[in-house]
Amino acid sequence: MTIFDSNLISMKLNKNPYFRSKSLLFFKIMMYKIHFVIMKRIERIKKKVSNYLYDHIHVRESLNISKGVFIAAFSAIFYAFAFYCFITPTAEKAASSPTQLEGQSIITGGVGGITQVLYQIIHISGGNVNPFLLQSICYFAFNIPILIFAFFKIGKKFAILSLINVGLSSLFIQLFDNLEVAKNIANALSDEHITRVLFAGICIGIASATAFKGEISCGGIDVFSYYFSLRKSTSVGKYATMINSVIIATFSILTIVGNHGQNVEIGLLNFMFGIVYLFMTMLVVDFINTRNKKVQVQIITSFEDITSILIANFPHSTTIVKAKGGYSHADKSIVYMVVSSSEVKRVISLVKKVDQHSFITVTALIQAYGNFFIKPIE
Repeated sequence: MTIFDSNLISMKLNKNPYFRSKSLLFFKIMMYKIHFVIMKRIERIKKKVSNYLYDHIHVRESLNISKGVFIAAFSAIFYAFAFYCFITPTAEKAASSPTQLEGQSIITGGVGGITQVLYQIIHISGGNVNPFLLQSICYFAFNIPILIFAFFKIGKKFAILSLINVGLSSLFIQLFDNLEVAKNIANALSDEHITRVLFAGICIGIASATAFKGEISCGGIDVFSYYFSLRKSTSVGKYATMINSVIIATFSILTIVGNHGQNVEIGLLNFMFGIVYLFMTMLVVDFINTRNKKVQVQIITSFEDITSILIANFPHSTTIVKAKGGYSHADKSIVYMVVSSSEVKRVISLVKKVDQHSFITVTALIQAYGNFFIKPIE
């Protein structure tokens, strides 16, 4: 930091009467200096790491795969926790209250929901099977053909990491079945059906959104939802909701049939709670996963060549409109650019480096039609 920078900071702080005390002013300047030095060092380290990874492609690929596996494991833990503690009732509650709401599973949709439908069919037929074991086996088995579809239609890396996610989810469900803490949580909430629904929706939403954020999925219906969202360049949640509504309706009908037409209200409540669960999941997914969300950035600047800099750093073009300042009457340029919501901070940071006096507004868009580039899934 130069002497000029220190003097500039001192002038700014002296405008505030609170910092006129020399000791406080000295302390504040030192804090600014320390912050400046630390940020410079962090930027230098980032640049060195970036250059190293650019020159060593195998190291970069290994780190990307490791990151994907970590995300898959994190997502799988949330999914398994939600299924064991909230979605499926404890064995004691299911045995003691088979015709009561507390003894019913929360219908989730997707491959998990299909497995629940299969369990209902087995139950109606007079069979007896452990729901956790059935979920672990079927969740993995049903996902194999879906992930083959993902391998050819979405991306190889996407399919492989999704397969790892599915395998870990099946494993963690069995691990939670032997974990005392998980059993205690499940028992504590066994009578709180609406609480189970809300927490299940939040946890499954976090699991799916985290996977989508890492460009993988939790398998099952999420794969088809992700595929259609990429094709249509829109949010993932609504496609999953449409598909899963059919599964929920099927499960609710089988619940009524399983009770021989009695306790119809249980089937209807299952359907209503299932819809609440779906909407909660959809809200969490669309809140966290912003890949297909687009925004329009409007930049008012005196530096017209800023468009060349933006195009060189982002895979999007710009539109320029000539304008005149209302107060200064100076010639201005209005630059319009549509970017993904994840790119907004980088755009603003770059523009401010080029023109500190630029005026920027950001507007959320429902949809953008035309040639809008989105990085393809590997």
